[in-house]
Amino acid sequence: MDVSVRRMDEMLTKVYRSIIKVEEQMLSDLSGGKLTLGEMHMLESIGKRRGTDVTVTDIAQDLEITLPSVTATVKRLERKGYVKRDRSSVDARRVHVALTDVGLRAEIAHRYFHRKMIRELTAELNTQEKAAILAGLEKMNGFIRRQIAGAAGKEA
Repeated sequence: MDVSVRRMDEMLTKVYRSIIKVEEQMLSDLSGGKLTLGEMHMLESIGKRRGTDVTVTDIAQDLEITLPSVTATVKRLERKGYVKRDRSSVDARRVHVALTDVGLRAEIAHRYFHRKMIRELTAELNTQEKAAILAGLEKMNGFIRRQIAGAAGKEA
């Protein structure tokens, strides 16, 4: 394996692990250990649609997870006081989910954390370096999306 390719593999692994650790630490500080990373991502999904009727189906599609997973997590978040659920008055099968004040504060803090992280990471990069990193990340995401789609096709 080419030295640069091996180094890239090592760095991707380190960056992935570091991001998880930093996010988990931020969540621990923010919620006193009450929120998991998956729960925070669900709050983020709900928060980015604030002002609209967000359904369990919307969240599942956004996070690309199953409806039962979303339902279970929303119930946990409701018990913890981060979200509230309401059945649709038009269609009782539809459940609308909204952030509570506590959930909104957590989502805003998480969003701020991401903005701050990106701002600090890119502060010393020039325009070409930012463009190169973005292009590389887009290609990496494309590869990963194709792998996911391929795996889903095998399961069907």
